[in-house]
Amino acid sequence: MNISLLNLFKILFFLIITFSTVILCSVNSYAKGPSPYLPLQMEPLIELELQRLATVAKLPLLTKPYHAATVNRYLKTIVDSHPTLYRRINSYLKRYKKTAALTHASIQFNYANQENIVLPNQRGQMADANYQASFSSFWQANQYVIINAGAIYYENGDYLRNNSFISFGADVFQVDIGYREHWLSPFQESSVLLSTQAKPPLSVTISNPNLLTDFNIKYEMSIGLLDEQKDIKFDKDKPPVSGEPALLTMHLSAQPFDWWTIGFNRTFVFAGGEDSVSLGDIWNAIIDPVSSDNCDGVGGGSELEDCSQEFGNQQASISNKFDLNWFDVPFSLYYEYAGEDTNNFSNYKLANLANSFGLFLPYLGDSLSVNMEFTTFQSAWYTHHIYGEGYSNDGVKMGHWWGSMKDPKDGVGGEAGSIRLDWQNSGDSQISFLYRTANFNQSSIADYQQSHELEMKYHKAIDSNFLSLKLYLGRSSFGDNFVQTGISYTW
Repeated sequence: MNISLLNLFKILFFLIITFSTVILCSVNSYAKGPSPYLPLQMEPLIELELQRLATVAKLPLLTKPYHAATVNRYLKTIVDSHPTLYRRINSYLKRYKKTAALTHASIQFNYANQENIVLPNQRGQMADANYQASFSSFWQANQYVIINAGAIYYENGDYLRNNSFISFGADVFQVDIGYREHWLSPFQESSVLLSTQAKPPLSVTISNPNLLTDFNIKYEMSIGLLDEQKDIKFDKDKPPVSGEPALLTMHLSAQPFDWWTIGFNRTFVFAGGEDSVSLGDIWNAIIDPVSSDNCDGVGGGSELEDCSQEFGNQQASISNKFDLNWFDVPFSLYYEYAGEDTNNFSNYKLANLANSFGLFLPYLGDSLSVNMEFTTFQSAWYTHHIYGEGYSNDGVKMGHWWGSMKDPKDGVGGEAGSIRLDWQNSGDSQISFLYRTANFNQSSIADYQQSHELEMKYHKAIDSNFLSLKLYLGRSSFGDNFVQTGISYTW
């Protein structure tokens, strides 16, 4: 099934016209324009403050990056209750209230003793890259158009154009075209469906910076073109081919109570083969995944008996964030229920499950915060019989960092967990400790060991800039001991 860049943008144009017709009919002449985005897995200090805001202000968002306009609206609700947090975020947001600004610039130098370690949530970066530089910027051309420019350059010549995209539209219907990143989960250190583990594809995204109705409804949909993959095989009787699959993502969330936000997510990898794809094919796969993707070949529970007609690889999840307070101690509980397949050929039951649990305590006293996450995986995650490279972009799995710690073709299950402590020991410095571990069930492909990783960072404010020192060490799931040290400066 083949999809060209031209066909991809035809599909996107149809989606944009459809959504804009529905949404913009309700927009009055006072609608505001699009919003720039806040950093995602780029600036740990301000991102921690944003997560604190998300808990204490009960921010009804389950995806990232956050729209700056949405954060600014909720920031006003904590002026009196959390003045220090308000002052820090408000000071940072000032750069996004300009017509044009360089919002991020950083240079980093590293040393590592291993070459095969993929850094978690760093867009496919390997630990042995001796240096890297990154920047992000934007220019608001007019009320309804924002041009964003950003990139990361690695020592080995890789040049990622993340954060390079054009935004246009209104505050209830924003369109982003380019290398805009997506994180489909309320969790901070992991995202089962889609994260920054791999580099972002060229995509078009529609979303709403201004949440809709009293239930704070948030929608987000994107479609992108992944890098070329080898070993794509829709028909087992034909040799595999190479192609560029498409990635469709969908998100819808609401806040039924001010302490509970619930969301529904789907990702869908399709095309990349020799046959053409139509809008009707995509729609049928969305509304009836069993008859599009679940071939039994024997006339059983699925109407799809010709396995060469399978359409692609779908995943889905239900995300929950509970923002609570116990004896004046605010905290957030996270729970996500995800499936890589359907159960008993039912469109409404998930199988090959991943269950994720999380707890975030933004303030233990005035200086310490704690974040804990744990996920269990059943079989087949991030692998697929059609796509030999699995659920990946440029050879790196696109979801949870756990997926990059096993053989790319191994569908073995397992579990992963992390705990992070952030301690602000004074007004101008911070120390972070992050421990990760991953385990795998017995496999016929590899002899895995339980992995252990410890990442320690020290951040020092110098005027309005930051100097950071990093030590990252551990043992991989293949038994390799590694260590990486780094120093960076962020403007």
